[in-house]
Amino acid sequence: MNLLAIETSSPVLSVAIKKTGGKFRHATVKGYMKHAENLLPVIDRLLKKEKLKIREIDAFLISRGPGSFTGLRIGFATLKGFLAIRSKPCYGALSLDVIAAGIKPEGHANLTVCLDARRGKSYTRSYRYHGKRWHPSGPSRVIPVDKMVSGLPRGSWIAGDEIRKFEPNGFVIAPEKHWCPQASTLITLFETKDPLLKKLLHPKEFLPVYLRSSEAEERLKDKRHA
Repeated sequence: MNLLAIETSSPVLSVAIKKTGGKFRHATVKGYMKHAENLLPVIDRLLKKEKLKIREIDAFLISRGPGSFTGLRIGFATLKGFLAIRSKPCYGALSLDVIAAGIKPEGHANLTVCLDARRGKSYTRSYRYHGKRWHPSGPSRVIPVDKMVSGLPRGSWIAGDEIRKFEPNGFVIAPEKHWCPQASTLITLFETKDPLLKKLLHPKEFLPVYLRSSEAEERLKDKRHA
């Protein structure tokens, strides 16, 4: 199958394409503010390198969040634009799961992914490695950063951009290259039939997973309760 994967939830725009029987091509661009202007040109460039047309893509893969509200809207708006022209199967996975799936255990049995949710909060999910893949140990959550840190056992293996906000003493930090989800990992999840990647079947599933209200909405709530 010809696959196109899109990841717009993090500060690093990530796009991957894999042609039937070939190896995937992967491109990244750093910076939230550049996603809108760069996503379509990056997709177009990769398609041309593979000598493919967008109509020849057999399935679309997307990282569903949580992450940047604006970035996720850009990714989903682009996907819906493709689907408006020609309906194709679509699959999605949580950004936290995509990060975990892209990390080799390296002797660690437990992993916690923590991403910056702004306003002193963190998106987080923990995993345990068995059966050659990471299995979630619980649901994805949005919790205060200090609570997230205090809840991690000493020696915990952690990944994600939230690491920059606290002292890593007592924790094992995954390499920074694993702190953001990669579109190429979505292709790997598809090809290995990993249950972390789910087929999007209903209109409500073609929406980003935010886990929390936007910053503007939360500020408005704070004013109302002040």
